[in-house]
Amino acid sequence: MPDYDISALLRPRCKVCNSPVREGIDLRLLGKEVDEDGERFTFEQIIDWAAAHGTVISKAGLSRHRTDHLMPDVLGAIEAQRQVDAIAQATGQTLGMEQAFLNMLVNKAIRSLDGAELDLTQKGAINGVIRAIEALLKVKKAEVVFSREKLDAAKDTMRGKGLSEEAIREIEEQVLGLRR
Repeated sequence: MPDYDISALLRPRCKVCNSPVREGIDLRLLGKEVDEDGERFTFEQIIDWAAAHGTVISKAGLSRHRTDHLMPDVLGAIEAQRQVDAIAQATGQTLGMEQAFLNMLVNKAIRSLDGAELDLTQKGAINGVIRAIEALLKVKKAEVVFSREKLDAAKDTMRGKGLSEEAIREIEEQVLGLRR
């Protein structure tokens, strides 16, 4: 498994990463958006498109973004998916991507701190990891709230169909695996 540079979380992001049109640039770099002939966009076409949308970047800057930021993100996502699939196959449990990514971040942070004497660089890296974990936890919390809303709506529907509270509790516990 490749080691990821956690301190990269603290480095200033490039002009493309800070651009409001980053998604469009990334989609063009990955070939997910193509020109009218169905061909991948060239660097020059991407640079022109970005400029038309208010982001001025150089060919070297675009290349650095692709190499230093886009490809590690893509490779990290592929690795996360591979780990999620391996966990599902080994345990029969399926983790959400945010939970799998959170597990990977925590695991990498623990490994990087194992026996380390902390200096300012490592403390900064730890703060970066903590910020990333906090962001993922916010996503997870929003997902749980959304799921709770859906569960409450489903319970209201079951009540409307005449199911007893006991039957609804049984469904929650036996089917959904929820405990009160």
